[in-house]
Amino acid sequence: MRRTVSIFPELSGDEKASIIGTRKQYARAFNMSVECLINNSSTSKRFLHKVQYEMIKEECPSLPTGLIQCARDVAVEAVKNWNVKKTKLKQKKPKTAERMKRPSMKEKCTMRYDVRTITLRGSQLTFSTCDKRVKTIISIPEFFTERYSPSEGWKLKGANIGINRKGRVFVNLIWECPDYDIVENDGKIVGLDIGVYNIVTTSDGVHYGAEDVRRVKRKYNHVRSVLQKKGTRSAKRRLVSISGREKRFVHDQNHCISKKLANTDEDVSVYILENLSSMNMLRLKGKSNRTMRKWLSNWSYSDLEAKLSYKCQRNGIRVEFVDARYTNQKSSVCKTIDKASRKGNRYTCRHCGSIMHADVNAAINIRDNYITRIQQSGQAAVNQPYGWGATGKPETEPVGKTLTSKPSGLS
Repeated sequence: MRRTVSIFPELSGDEKASIIGTRKQYARAFNMSVECLINNSSTSKRFLHKVQYEMIKEECPSLPTGLIQCARDVAVEAVKNWNVKKTKLKQKKPKTAERMKRPSMKEKCTMRYDVRTITLRGSQLTFSTCDKRVKTIISIPEFFTERYSPSEGWKLKGANIGINRKGRVFVNLIWECPDYDIVENDGKIVGLDIGVYNIVTTSDGVHYGAEDVRRVKRKYNHVRSVLQKKGTRSAKRRLVSISGREKRFVHDQNHCISKKLANTDEDVSVYILENLSSMNMLRLKGKSNRTMRKWLSNWSYSDLEAKLSYKCQRNGIRVEFVDARYTNQKSSVCKTIDKASRKGNRYTCRHCGSIMHADVNAAINIRDNYITRIQQSGQAAVNQPYGWGATGKPETEPVGKTLTSKPSGLS
């Protein structure tokens, strides 16, 4: 597991100028590495170091060897991701794939450091630059040192160093710890349906509403459109001042919901989510209209999944993913797939007559899909799916509750 804490060290003008010069050569080393990898159709670090190291050293003579290797590693990762995206896009739109821009890095970049180029001894932080090694005294927040102490195995593994838009040097220290061992228990399996109108709906019938999030997004969309249309200097200053507020609000909501789920009082062993990794490809396939594309671009499901995963991991709860197909169209009672049975937030099965909230129905299907999968693979015994009693007949509809604001007791 990894955690990051941001520090703003107090540096002199010469030290800041040294970082600016280092960024330029770092970006040059990155771009040369990318060009070499793509021209030679390779993603090998060993090959890149053998072919390109001497050339980079001639172009960037004052760039330390450790930073050259860091730029090389970042370039290899960028080219690998670029190849994957291009391959997927080539299957649907070959001409668009051929016009994909190569990875590049601007001079105003953020540099990655590793344990060879940055050290922390007590409160003294030192890191390499083109001129000399910068030494400064920093103060890490107390909440971070208490939660991620070295006694629990947390160690500094690197950092990202750059200069923000306000001209302040920032250092994002990256701490790493071995993953916690998840102890298997016989707790219940809970399905989670992530949506736009309800952020999360559980198979037990609990809703975490998105009214506040949607209200804030509508507000900032309107403010941005008005200010951009106005176009004056004061309007541009206002746009800068409100930038990031919507994102921080959504992140706070996701933190609160994931914390509530991870710290549940119920005996939960596994949370089941839909695999939504292909949702962004809908825009490329031409299967979504303008409104749907707008929803998809503002949907922060991946951020919620990441926060839920690491919080549950620490509390001994596993997070698993299942196929997302037909979970909203299938009846959780009779398992009949009928798209017309869902109308808005209500699911009325035209085959067996069962009636329940559409998101609860989807969450139960998500959980049952996982149960069916592990039963077929013979992994372990699981609890009885909701909706069927011991007699094999459907039970009554679950009575759920809706949480439309921040859960109490969370910060």
